[in-house]
Amino acid sequence: MIKYPLYKKNNSRKNTLTYPGLTTVSLHRIITYMKYYYVMCQKGSLIHRYYVQLDPGSADILHDALDENYDLCQVCDVKRSQVDPDLLIK
Repeated sequence: MIKYPLYKKNNSRKNTLTYPGLTTVSLHRIITYMKYYYVMCQKGSLIHRYYVQLDPGSADILHDALDENYDLCQVCDVKRSQVDPDLLIK
């Protein structure tokens, strides 16, 4: 009888998300469910300002991540009419 080195049958690596809180959604859900958010963060004299389209859960996760790394951060939902197209991240 031939003995092989120890290994597990079907030992495949699990696919894990890079950012655990963010999930993939269908295009229909993106169009109807995701809101526009204004994102501002400041560290020292450097200020970043952008608009992004996120679902509420992802916006909370983004706020928590920015809060850990920046002195001041703000993530708040805005109406589509208030979005500046030059600052919109697509």
